[in-house]
Amino acid sequence: MQLILSSRKYRTLDLQLLSPRLRIFLIVIVWLIALSALVIWLGTSREHRLAIAGGPAGSETLALTQAIAEVLNEKNLGFRLIVFESGGSTQNVKFLSEGRVSFATIQGDARVSDEVTAVAVLYQDAYHLIASEDSGITAFQELAGHRIAVPPTSSGQFSSFHFLARHYGIAGEIPDALPMSEEAANFAMEQGQVDAVFRVRAPGNDSIRELIGEKRLRLVEIGQSEALSLKQPAISPGIIPRGSYRGSPPLPTEHLDTAVVNRLLVTRSDLDQHLVYQVTRAIFQNRSEILEHSLLAGFIGPIADESSSVITTHPGARSWYDREKPGIMQQNARLVSALLYVVAILSSALLALRTHWVRSRRMRMHDFNKELMALASTVRSDKDIEALIAHKNRLMDILEQVVSDLERERVSPDEFEQFSFTWQAVDALVRDRLLLFGVVEQTPRAET
Repeated sequence: MQLILSSRKYRTLDLQLLSPRLRIFLIVIVWLIALSALVIWLGTSREHRLAIAGGPAGSETLALTQAIAEVLNEKNLGFRLIVFESGGSTQNVKFLSEGRVSFATIQGDARVSDEVTAVAVLYQDAYHLIASEDSGITAFQELAGHRIAVPPTSSGQFSSFHFLARHYGIAGEIPDALPMSEEAANFAMEQGQVDAVFRVRAPGNDSIRELIGEKRLRLVEIGQSEALSLKQPAISPGIIPRGSYRGSPPLPTEHLDTAVVNRLLVTRSDLDQHLVYQVTRAIFQNRSEILEHSLLAGFIGPIADESSSVITTHPGARSWYDREKPGIMQQNARLVSALLYVVAILSSALLALRTHWVRSRRMRMHDFNKELMALASTVRSDKDIEALIAHKNRLMDILEQVVSDLERERVSPDEFEQFSFTWQAVDALVRDRLLLFGVVEQTPRAET
């Protein structure tokens, strides 16, 4: 007990010995660490709520997005999807631009700004023109002068209809193109108040099947889809398969040519990349479960490469699609291996040249040192003064050669230092021998 009290006493004493500034600094550090931990915890535990503009009430697009939200929300993935009804593609683009929603569904041919980026292809829509048998309408350009029920102005389908009208040159001849909901259009067609209905829907659409039923209605071919794609790259040639709306007798009676366009899931370009990556991954990893709620989920697919996509893909979605693509090193494996092979050969050659150069340099210094040792041996036994002077001159010649090699970097400073030690020893020996025989070297005197 005394030991415990003593240790507490010493700890209290240590804290008291700390200066006030240091104690304040330590307290601030502790609080900053605690605050940082709290911020990190809140950031990782916070659930993101993401709004999706799904489409008009009763539409297959709204049903599909609701199925996606229902499945993903059960997974506790760190985000929650909330689907809202909307007027269609045009209104959805507006909601995205205003920041009122995080995701939206649109037709691939809808007009968008650079702020809108693609996440996934949901399915393909086809252009439908349904006309009564009594109207005599057999082609789109024959709509002139007839009453047509078209989708609401807030939808991308409305823009698609007028795009076709301009292409076929009847834009000024269809004053009776009346925007209305699908339910109102079906009712007007049943009552004979309109002659035709235009929609952009997936083949086999329930609302269109309900409209046709057993009535005397026909599906009208929309040709020239290749020409349409020249004006709107999002459009491509497609068909409405035989029997899509009635099996017996089949309607259409054969595959019907038309124009098709992708229905897209899009988002804002400034939405967090990691969050979009998570949503994209969750959709594709849980597609089989979504399929149990909506058959259209079987058509969910990735966005095509940027070169063939009309709308830019969000970086988060693109990183998911490209996750298994080979990197630049794998794509150029042969070239990289060839370059590495060349580098290895050149490195070996350079190393061999350097080794040869170092060896030749050492051999040159070895020859100089060997000559110095031979000269020293001769000086020890030589008693001729002229010969000793000649040896002295030879020493100076050798020194001049080595200094010249040092300047041309043919001799390293370390090698020169070793040489100078030997040279000075031999030079001292020559001096001693000359002094022994009474020869004193003349040194220049300073002028007075």
